[in-house]
Amino acid sequence: MQYRLAPLFVPIATLLVASCGATPPKEAYDFDSFRTLEGSSGTQQPNADLQPQIPDAQPTRPGFTPRSELAAETGRLIVDCDRQLRIWSEAMAAPRSQENQDTVALATRALGIFVVKNRPLLENQVISGAPRNRGIASAALGFCGDPAVLPLLMNNVGSSESEVVAKALLGIGVLSVPNTPVGPIYQLLNDDGVNAEVESNAAFALFQIATASEQDLDGTMTSALLLLLDSPQPNVRAQATLSLGLVKANVAIPPITDLLAADPDPQVRTAAAFALGRIGSTASTLPLVAALDDPAPLAAGSARAALARIHGRDLGPDAESWRAAMKQ
Repeated sequence: MQYRLAPLFVPIATLLVASCGATPPKEAYDFDSFRTLEGSSGTQQPNADLQPQIPDAQPTRPGFTPRSELAAETGRLIVDCDRQLRIWSEAMAAPRSQENQDTVALATRALGIFVVKNRPLLENQVISGAPRNRGIASAALGFCGDPAVLPLLMNNVGSSESEVVAKALLGIGVLSVPNTPVGPIYQLLNDDGVNAEVESNAAFALFQIATASEQDLDGTMTSALLLLLDSPQPNVRAQATLSLGLVKANVAIPPITDLLAADPDPQVRTAAAFALGRIGSTASTLPLVAALDDPAPLAAGSARAALARIHGRDLGPDAESWRAAMKQ
């Protein structure tokens, strides 16, 4: 099943105040990076071959062999993981409020504790489980908070099963390791036939990595994000746009400017204004001044904050005031 995510925006009001220097309207959507728990890898299960042999023991009934017991334990683990991931994803998809953020935090913490406790079995399923199990375990393992699991998740990005790929991307996004190699994600997005869930979770993963690192040393992340700007999914376009701003991708200014002027979704236009403000080019001044008249208050407020960041002063919400100042 798909774990549906709301657009995961950092509280844009806070972010714009910090990075653009002006206070936007109160309405704000939230893309706060959730934090996962650090923890131990758990205790390995004892090897059944090393257990003492009991003389004259009765034959084990076929339905209760150690192998079937392990299979049953694994089945219960996967069902429980799936249930907790559903709870978390429903909380993430709900409208942002203080109560909702508390629910997300509790669900994230519960998943982290559960995954750390069952990490050996989950790692086994990520490597060798059936496709459904590999997918669920990959998503869950991201909540362990240990970068050591990243190679396991990256390996599943190359799976031929789209369900496994999508869940591995979700786990990578939750893990949020700053130096995550994004080349495999770029290659994935560059192929034909990427479905909506894979695309959405790729945008989420790239956004989380961009939030953690705020840099793109070799341009690979920028290349992957540019592919997502044409997505039919508004949340994908918005997250990709925000990510381009976070890594200050100058090469992305023209397409981001187009989104600011013409994208039908106000969240995307808001993200575009934020991104242009973070990139900080004075060439974005006129498009941002025009966006002060955007019918969406948050998009207009974000444009004002971006202008204040670029020019070091806030001339208010009136576009004519900015135009007059630009002529001086």
